[in-house]
Order: sequence, then structure tokens, then C-alpha cells
Amino acid sequence: MSPTSIQRYAAPQKPGHLPPQALDLEAAVLGAALLEAHAQRTLLATLPDEQVFYSTAHQQVYLAIRDLVQLGDHADILTVTRQLRHRGTLERTGGPGFVAGLTSKINSAAHFDTHCRLLQEQHARRVIIRAGTELATYAYDDTRDPLELLATAQAHLTSLNRTLETRPGQTAAAAFDPTFDRLAQAVQQRGLTGVPTGLTQLDGLTGGWQPGDLVILAARPAMGKTAALLHFARTAALDHGHHTAIFSLEMPTLQLMQRMVASEVPGYSNSDLRRGNLPGGLEQVAHIRKQAQRLSTHGHRLHLDDTPGLTIQQLRAKCARLHAQHPLRLVLVDYIQLMRGDTKGNREQEVGSISRGLKELAKELNAPVIALSQLSRDVEKRGGDKRPMLSDLRESGSLEQDADCIVFLWRGEYYNIAEYEDGTATADTILFDMAKHRNGATDEVVATCNLRRGVFSDLHPAGHHPLPASQFDQPTF
Repeated sequence: MSPTSIQRYAAPQKPGHLPPQALDLEAAVLGAALLEAHAQRTLLATLPDEQVFYSTAHQQVYLAIRDLVQLGDHADILTVTRQLRHRGTLERTGGPGFVAGLTSKINSAAHFDTHCRLLQEQHARRVIIRAGTELATYAYDDTRDPLELLATAQAHLTSLNRTLETRPGQTAAAAFDPTFDRLAQAVQQRGLTGVPTGLTQLDGLTGGWQPGDLVILAARPAMGKTAALLHFARTAALDHGHHTAIFSLEMPTLQLMQRMVASEVPGYSNSDLRRGNLPGGLEQVAHIRKQAQRLSTHGHRLHLDDTPGLTIQQLRAKCARLHAQHPLRLVLVDYIQLMRGDTKGNREQEVGSISRGLKELAKELNAPVIALSQLSRDVEKRGGDKRPMLSDLRESGSLEQDADCIVFLWRGEYYNIAEYEDGTATADTILFDMAKHRNGATDEVVATCNLRRGVFSDLHPAGHHPLPASQFDQPTF
């Protein structure tokens, strides 16, 4: 059951108890809206849902006012009465006399904002009561999945949080000083305002992974997507002390750890560790354990979750729980096409609900969310160097719309291409192609990579770009 539908159920009541309500305030708010156009605009901006009103009659008057304002008409006693008649709800509402009587409840729109906020608070209490009752009923049902129950609870609370968190706009004058405070901070940090990527040139392009951004990391198989994701996670958690969460829908936790051990210990590939190909036997295991000790001493900042078939609501619930313990600075998901969305329909609609949910998660946490994505097979059918394009994003155009950054990974070596355009050898390198960058330039960065160990590093010293500058120098939308 959705957060919206739950609001339409009556909460069970104890004898003599009514749900939290303030009918006098409801009438006063609607009466003020019928008298003043400014109050109408404030009403619709502050209370975007008729369910904020407890009285069914008040809900109908609110809907009539909303209809009129959306049509560009003025809402007053006469026009609202006519609109209620048009909607077929006038008699059920109480007739013209009821509408006219609302204006007698208030003399002006003074303290209107305060009255609206008080109605929000009463509505919040009703929703919590209803949600709690429903969730308690679900909890007694043995057929319900506890994770689904947790996700449902989180969905209700997230929906309620959005209702209560109506933030007023501010003037440019009020935002002036904070803007320059942020600029000064960026200068002091030499442009690194987000979570470091571990690659100097990529940091120069992005300023680090930015809070609130959704980053899509997309590539065909064998390009190193998971290796890059683990590199970004290790950089954030182990090198810079940021609490980081990895949600792997494809690979079990122990396989992820095995890959990270290979990245930490020189001389051993992931394949060596997976097969136990260690000539030194158990003594060598002890030696590797000692070399990888950083994963133990600092690994409490790196949270791993391998829940299969994760839904977007489950992901948000898990992140909310982690965030309450220690603020998350980076969330990584491997990968989008294995997730389940909230929208039931075709796969494109489902992926669309996932991408919107990931963007909302980034804003809720004020942290970057990096999600891996597959590309369609059209890349392989294409001639030439088989470089990915935005149209290759699989199953949903909403990925392109919702993402703040889209980065394609491409290895020329895999396609038997020996050199980049500037003559740089492609061997043991990977290209990060920033195809979309909502708040910055699009460009390309080449880094060295050892995919057998999952290690990435700068190809050139800081300040030297390995490829000609991209022709794009403006943010893309």
C-alpha cells in the first residue's frame, strides 16, 4: 500500500478519542484563502495535498480553490461554489451556505503561515497513527517479508517528511554571503569540494563527487565497472575516512572483499586469491592478511550489503538506518538493472522509478550516489572504436534525465585499438568519458589501470591532460 493510499484510511480510534485535528484552523485558513489572493497562493504552496484537512467538506473546498487557481481564475465564494457544483460535490460539502460561512471564521489573513504549519502538524500526527496501525497489522502477518515491511515504513516516513519539509524560498541578498563562503571554501580546498575520486585529473574535472549528485557509471561488460566502483569506495572510506556504503546486487560480500584485498596487496591478482594460488600456503595467507590490515582497521567506515533483488525503497530504508548511525558521504550501487522499482509496468517505467529514487536518495542524504549501469548491445554492433553514446544507456531515457553526471568507461585495448588520438598507448589504461555533467564541463580523462588487481592511478602528472580538450566547455542539461 502506498504512502498516499494509507492517508485515505480512517485510523482506529480508542473510545472517546478522535484523530488529531483543528477544524477551526481549517475553516480559518480556507476562509482567508477565499478573501485574499495572496492567501490562496500561500495555501497551495504550503499545503500541496487536500489530505492535510481532516474534514471531508474542507478537502472539497480546497480542491475547488486549487482547480480555479490552476485554471488562472480567481477563487472567491461565488466561483468556489460554482466549481463545487461543477465537481458534483456542492451538496455533500454543505451547500452555498457552508462555503459563505467559512469567511466568517476569520477577519484577515494575519498569521496565515502559522495556521498552515499547525495544520501540517495535525496531519503529520494522523499519518503517523494510521501508518503505525497498518504496520503493526502487517507485522502480525507471517506472510509479510520483514524487509518489505521496513521499506513500507520508510516510504511512509519519507512521504511525510516531504510534506513537512516545505522550505520557503529566499532572496538573492540572503543567499549572497553563503555563496561566497562556499567559493572561499572551494579555493582553500583547491577546487576539491566533494568526495575525492582518487584520480587527480578526474578530481579536476568534477571537484570530487558532489553532495546530492546522482552519478551513472556505464559501460559494456569487461570494461572495469565494478573495479572502478571499488576503487572509488576504497578512496573515500580508507584514504579519506568517509563513511561509504556499497550495495552489490551482483556479487556476494566475500567476493567484494577478495577484490579489495587484491587491490591492497601488490603481487596478487583477484584470480590468485579466488583460486588460492599461493605457493607459500598458509604462511603466505598470514602475510597477505597483514598487508591488507587497513581493511580491518579502517573498514568500519565501509559498509557492504549484498541483498539480491533490492528494491529502491529497501535501499532508501537501509541508507536511512546507516545515515542515522554515521552520516553517509558516498553510496554506490552495482547495478541499476538488477534493482526492482516501485512502478509496476514495463521495464522502462520500472527503471525510471529506480533512477528517480536514486536521485531522491542523493538529495535526502546530501551525498553523492554512484550507480553502475549496463549499456545496450548496440555498442558492439557499431563500427569504428565502439565508443558509447548517451543513447546506449539501457532500458530508460530517464537515466539520462535524472543523472547529474554520466561517465562512460572504455578500454581501447579490449577492442584491439593500440593508441589514443594523441599517440598515447591504450595498454593498461582506461578512459573515463564524462558524457553529461550538469554542473561542469564534459571531457575525457585517461588513467592507468590494472584490472587483475583493480588498481587505478593517474596516467600523467597533475595539470597535464592526456587528450585534446573536449569541444564541450559548458554544463550539459
